[in-house]
Amino acid sequence: MKLRGAVLYDGPSLLDGAPIVVIATGVTGAKSANSKTGGMVQTYIMRSDVHPVEAVKAGDDASICGDCPLRPMKAEKGDPRCYVNKGFGPSAVYRGHQRGIYPAATTEEVRTAADGRPIRFGTYGDPAAAPAEVWQGLAAPGRTGYTHQWRTANVLQSLVMASVGTEDEARQAQADGWRTFRVRGPLDPLMPNEIACPASEEGGRKTQCESCGLCNGRPTENDRRKNIAIIDHGPTAARTGNAADARMESFNLNGGK
Repeated sequence: MKLRGAVLYDGPSLLDGAPIVVIATGVTGAKSANSKTGGMVQTYIMRSDVHPVEAVKAGDDASICGDCPLRPMKAEKGDPRCYVNKGFGPSAVYRGHQRGIYPAATTEEVRTAADGRPIRFGTYGDPAAAPAEVWQGLAAPGRTGYTHQWRTANVLQSLVMASVGTEDEARQAQADGWRTFRVRGPLDPLMPNEIACPASEEGGRKTQCESCGLCNGRPTENDRRKNIAIIDHGPTAARTGNAADARMESFNLNGGK
């Protein structure tokens, strides 16, 4: 079955009721060229009635990102910001949706067409904006996914990671039953129950997300795997010096390699 892309959900946002759409891309055919994630099936969660760039400017991205502190409208000067360039991938997918190139499909049809390839939940947008049934239906073993809505989206604990920005948030989310993915500063140490993202520069780029599988939430209650942390690699990293400091940390972690 050939299915390059498909609409998986078209309806109200669970965050604010505004119209959103969930679109899977790269199901068959050309794979993502992202060097960190590898050739995963991508999913975009976006407003169906507002171009992604305009949505960010107007604050309408709250419909698909909720209270994420990385939203440009919410981030303070110098704070980490969302690394997704809305003018590229999200814009192309939005334009394609407006042209009607993505047919509606069930999650089962997408999984069958993907033929076992891992799926990235929320290439853009927070999975908590769409019904949990969408993600439960896509739950391939090699999935990755992150939510900033971990205080209210417990139904997603088995599927995605709680995205946190501080040690206090990490401890709170973990106490609530989540595995966490923490964005840290270049000089912030790892917590005892964390490891550096193996696909990151500081983690030695040992693998890619499509073959790693560590960021698939907490599938079982007795899951004792480590939590994951990554040094800020968003658009503010270069301006704050985080990118240079991250390269030095990677150099030190890998014995000068």
